[in-house]
Amino acid sequence: MTVIQKNAPSIVLKGLSKTFSEDIRQANYILENVDLTIKQGEFYILLGPSGCGKSTLLNILAGFIEKSDGELTINGESEESKANRGFVFQSADSALFPWLTVEENVEFGLKMKKVPLAERKEVANHFIELAGLSGHNHKFPSEISGGMKQRVQLARVLANDPQILLMDEPFGALDAMTRRTMQKELIRIWKETNKTIIFVTHDIQEALMLGQHIGIMSIGPSSKITHSYEINLPYPREITSPDFNQYYKVVQSHFD
Repeated sequence: MTVIQKNAPSIVLKGLSKTFSEDIRQANYILENVDLTIKQGEFYILLGPSGCGKSTLLNILAGFIEKSDGELTINGESEESKANRGFVFQSADSALFPWLTVEENVEFGLKMKKVPLAERKEVANHFIELAGLSGHNHKFPSEISGGMKQRVQLARVLANDPQILLMDEPFGALDAMTRRTMQKELIRIWKETNKTIIFVTHDIQEALMLGQHIGIMSIGPSSKITHSYEINLPYPREITSPDFNQYYKVVQSHFD
């Protein structure tokens, strides 16, 4: 078993590019020459306008699509190693199985791995509690709110114990109050589990509420990470604080 040291490089991209053109000589690049290093246990935000390639980059990191060029290593190994990654989609409705209960959804991956029933029940219940879903074990997705569905999706991913969480605008469809609650819950869970998180958003306030580091992506085509910021603010973060507003102004300046 490979032991990953805290703050060691977890994900490294060098000159990564992506095109869907079959002729590389006439390629229109969605991503071009992306360089990025993310440390183990880090909460990293990919921030940029819609259509800039954020989700494409996240899908490459997940192994859903292949890069066209460049290097990608995860925990010191090439992406072909299929390192343990969990993906949280924007819509829980398309990710959850509507015919399964909350508990059955959370334990589904463990069942596929043939984990014994008693053990997977114990693991599922632990992450149901961690995600704030206690008492809802036997409800179906149609019987719970949108925010709770996202909690179920997050609990299911965590139950499989991924080293890396990839999150594609998971709170984008939620109302403002639920979104704020889910942001707080995600920070709590991240601190308790020490997972590496790469979180995609186009919302500056959300990026500043969550991230230790923010990578700003340029408008496509040929998008890349043009600026990176370390956010030296303690958690929980207060959106009305002078320091928060100063960071907001700096980040916002890239989109004016």
